[in-house]
Amino acid sequence: MKKILFIIIVLLIQLQSYAQDPHFSQFFASPLTINPANTGNFSGSLRAALNSRTQLPDFVNAYATKTLSLDAPILQKYIREDDKLSVGLLILSDQSGNKLLNDNNIAFSVSYSKSLDENANHSIAAGFQVNYSMYRFDPAKANFEDQLTASGFTGSSAEFILGNNFTKNTTDINAGLLYTGSTSDNNIFYVGTSYYHFAKPTVGFITPAYFTNSRVNIHGGAYFSLSNAASLHTSFQYQKQGLTNELLVGGALSYYLGTDSGLELYAGLWSRVKESIIPYVGLEWNHIRAGFTYDIGSSDELASSKFYQSSEFSLIYILDNKSKAFKIKCPKF
Repeated sequence: MKKILFIIIVLLIQLQSYAQDPHFSQFFASPLTINPANTGNFSGSLRAALNSRTQLPDFVNAYATKTLSLDAPILQKYIREDDKLSVGLLILSDQSGNKLLNDNNIAFSVSYSKSLDENANHSIAAGFQVNYSMYRFDPAKANFEDQLTASGFTGSSAEFILGNNFTKNTTDINAGLLYTGSTSDNNIFYVGTSYYHFAKPTVGFITPAYFTNSRVNIHGGAYFSLSNAASLHTSFQYQKQGLTNELLVGGALSYYLGTDSGLELYAGLWSRVKESIIPYVGLEWNHIRAGFTYDIGSSDELASSKFYQSSEFSLIYILDNKSKAFKIKCPKF
């Protein structure tokens, strides 16, 4: 019964997420999956980001997505003082149906950030990304309808897919733009847009007619200092891919406990509009920021909303120094 219920729930979720790329509730903590122009968009000399999302873990680990990214400014001695050239590496692993379907990706990105004024309070960045994907279907973990007997899935299957190649490799191109601005030391704001899957690679195992839909992403946010210790961080993201779209919007308050502990605490709430609410808690210490979210289904219109059970963990480390990478102001969320 658990397997049957799992299949029903997966089908319900796929009705709303058909042809979607892996995506995170903590999109602000996964910079290289939402915009190649985010490459190098931080204050420091090196950034490492780790993200882990699990969805429907009680139903044979229905969905599990993990990413690891590294990005850094390069050739600073040869670039204009107020500008920044950066490169990045993204590794993404997406597993469905308890590793029945595996999608492993490695992507390389480059971006150039151009200052628009002499104090580097305003800048615009352009980024490009090349992505190599490796799709793998594991038939040993699959159960098909014609295998179902009175004793369970014990029969043999004659499904056509079992006679096909179980591996599919593709190459794709993504690009994006990002504007960042500031009017004082007490605020930072940004807005960006990106376009994924210029190549529209085919990913079907049975027919090559099944291709990846293009994805358009618009995102933005702002930081406001409220006092010497408190600040407000807000952000939003809108994505559209094929017939599906989603809007996330929310924010978090942070409070700095002081120089003795060097600890900053975060608490906030985001909403995946008409789908779920997403409480967020985080802490930052010694250039390391960790965050946790849990999606709570809130929609009466989507039958799958009540089954979300999605949790995420993020970890970001920024190597700090007094290089010119500090001069261009960059948001955290």
